[in-house]
Amino acid sequence: MIITFPHLGSMYVFCKAIAESAGIPYVLPPATSDRTREIGEFHTNESVCLPLKMILGNFIEALEAGADTIVMVGSGPPCRLGLYDRTIKIILDDLGYKYRWLTIPGIFNFQAFLQNHAETKELKKELSPLNIAKFPGAIMIGWRKMRWCEHLERLAATKRAVASSPRLVDLAYSRGMEAIDAAKSLFDIARAGKQAVAELEAINETGITPLKVMIVGEVYTVMEPTINLGIERRLGYAGVATHRSSYFSTHIRRGSRLDRKILKERNELIKLADPYFKYDVGAECNFSVAETIKAARDGYDGVVHVYPFSCMPETNAATVLATVASEHKIPVLSFALDRKDMGLRIDTQIEAFVDIMKMKKDGVTCV
Repeated sequence: MIITFPHLGSMYVFCKAIAESAGIPYVLPPATSDRTREIGEFHTNESVCLPLKMILGNFIEALEAGADTIVMVGSGPPCRLGLYDRTIKIILDDLGYKYRWLTIPGIFNFQAFLQNHAETKELKKELSPLNIAKFPGAIMIGWRKMRWCEHLERLAATKRAVASSPRLVDLAYSRGMEAIDAAKSLFDIARAGKQAVAELEAINETGITPLKVMIVGEVYTVMEPTINLGIERRLGYAGVATHRSSYFSTHIRRGSRLDRKILKERNELIKLADPYFKYDVGAECNFSVAETIKAARDGYDGVVHVYPFSCMPETNAATVLATVASEHKIPVLSFALDRKDMGLRIDTQIEAFVDIMKMKKDGVTCV
């Protein structure tokens, strides 16, 4: 058994750490690239949303590198992420690939338990008692790594906006991520994380108070910089401190239904969206609207909404956000992403968006 998993922000650090610590062979797909996108686009049609194309490309590249077992994150309806496993399996079968499949459920319920039981029945035969005994500790190692990675992501997203040289932030962030990824023990992880934080905090600042923006939208598009074309970095270079609604740990905590704090926050966000949605539309739709309302109340200067072109829940959210922006007096910039050549257009829109936020902050009425 040689497992593989898709690239989704820092999720690969989590999955890789579990595999390494439990002694399970794995293949890390090559970093998502133009070739990854081209593979996914070639074997799907234009109406398929961008994350499926990229994830399919990740899997094909990993299978070509020797993987034989795919680990995939799941989701509930009506987001099509919940159907990716069926769609990707059909495509891979048609292409003649031989593989096994394991789904990490988006919601941990009885149906998910039955699905996992059926998928892991044969895989368990290839795990030794030692692999199984190491698994709880491996999950702890993976979780700590991911939480430190997310902490660095948050710090870098605010530091870029105030750093004298934002490129130094990118370099320090990259070094920190590599050190955390390479760490083998909880002590080493904490040491690497603290050292990276200290390096980021030591970077000289301009002293200018930055604009503050919340990034909301479909979880894959928000979390994966190769998909959103580095939207956090682009905003940071424009002097905007960013915060985002989605992290992989948040996705897991919401799905587990075990974390009371996150459940309380989830219910509060759903209530915030009640005036616009009378039921849970699915995926991050309600959260995109609720996080925008919360951002307006918390004094953010604007909201950036990113989602894949043709994403059903987020298309609903984008329509509602036009009303939310007007009623709550907060600028909202939406990006429906599907093409790799959108960089210059994004930069132009960000430049205009920053001007609008500055004018609003200075009390200038925008016509």
